[in-house]
Amino acid sequence: MRTITFLKRLIPFVSFLFIFCVLISCDQHKKSHLKNSKEMAMKSAINKNAGETFLNSSVQSQSKDTHILLTIDTKTINQNNLNSKVVFSDDRSDPAQNPGDPASFTSIVNKNMKVYWSGVAKDTTSGDVVNILGVYRKPDGGSEILEIIGKDPNKNGVVVGKVKNKSVSGFEYYSVEFEINQDTLMVFLVDPKLKMLE
Repeated sequence: MRTITFLKRLIPFVSFLFIFCVLISCDQHKKSHLKNSKEMAMKSAINKNAGETFLNSSVQSQSKDTHILLTIDTKTINQNNLNSKVVFSDDRSDPAQNPGDPASFTSIVNKNMKVYWSGVAKDTTSGDVVNILGVYRKPDGGSEILEIIGKDPNKNGVVVGKVKNKSVSGFEYYSVEFEINQDTLMVFLVDPKLKMLE
């Protein structure tokens, strides 16, 4: 009799314990499913970002022409302060360098593409005109990246260079000659460099 009474009391307890275990198991399954869903969403986002990064890098690595701009402080430039009055910039690298050393400025170019040099006055209201007279390879010019250099037939005061159609490592050192307002006393020479993107 005691055994039957014990069993009668034990059955609801065992039933409760069974239902409790089932509920815990369902909750764990739900959490695991939610975790897997979050991981899948995160992996999908990572893959999407990786795809966008790949597309962006492939767009950036496409060959294109390089446009180099000399911004000149036409009001105060002279042969003694030349380096601090000429700022180089281009459309392939970082924004304009700090004035003070044009020789340290490097422009990136692609093989079989073109390079354009042009100049502007720092004070756009001055009316001063900067013309690029020529671009010349230095005697100790390093690597030979450019094969042809000449005046741009389509734009006054602009010089264009053709980059060789083969990979070249190292730097090419060159000089840019420019004048201000077609004044022969205002002709200057600065010495930056080129590097081919491999």
